[in-house]
Amino acid sequence: MKHPLCLLLLAFSAILARAQAPAPSPASDYLGLSRELLGKYYEIRKLHDKERADWTLGREVLKSRLELLESQLKELKTKTEEESKKITGNDEERVKLEARAQELAQVQSQQVDVVEMLEARVRRLWKMLPPTLQSKLQSQYDGIPEEGKKREDIRASVAERFLKVLAILNEVNKFHSDIAVVNERRKLKDGREVEVRTLYFGLAQAYFAGSEETANVAGIGIPGPDGWEWKEMPDHAAAIDLMIAINKGEKPADFVPLPAEVH
Repeated sequence: MKHPLCLLLLAFSAILARAQAPAPSPASDYLGLSRELLGKYYEIRKLHDKERADWTLGREVLKSRLELLESQLKELKTKTEEESKKITGNDEERVKLEARAQELAQVQSQQVDVVEMLEARVRRLWKMLPPTLQSKLQSQYDGIPEEGKKREDIRASVAERFLKVLAILNEVNKFHSDIAVVNERRKLKDGREVEVRTLYFGLAQAYFAGSEETANVAGIGIPGPDGWEWKEMPDHAAAIDLMIAINKGEKPADFVPLPAEVH
């Protein structure tokens, strides 16, 4: 588009050309030409002002858009920096969590090693427990995994396995710290199976004796690797029966000489 000043000059040139052309009458209408020229001037001036206003408006619009873009760019830059910090923080946290997970896995593996060692000891100890104590702890013992079972095949958690081992050891320790008399069935050398009373000095040693029809039945027992080993001693039946009666409060305390075996 041509500049308004150029348009004004072109219009003025056209009017002059018309004025210089041969007129039909000697009296030229200079007043009409002046009016026409002034009208063109105001028309071009008006066009010029409109274009100037449009240009000013366009500049303001572009300026506003530029400011908006700069604001958005600044906001985007800020968010980018924040996200970068978050990513860095997340990476550091992930590294810490991975290190913690490895540490916990190592601790758990050590715990499994300890529990397996305790379970192995309980299995060896189980054969040495009296039948009455085995019957009491059977449900806990059945919860211990079989020897040689793979870790991945064991469903019970380490905590559950440890609690079962702890329950067994607590009861065994309590039994071992006391003197207990229990009624049991004992098979003798002659093939008879009789009812006897057995006095346990913890898991160290025990004495058994019959009663009434089996009053001559008596013996001593010691724990072995495959269970209790019993030896009949009928000659000491009266002394063992007296010791059991004293322990149960049936007879007054007294000195009772009996044989003992030390291992």
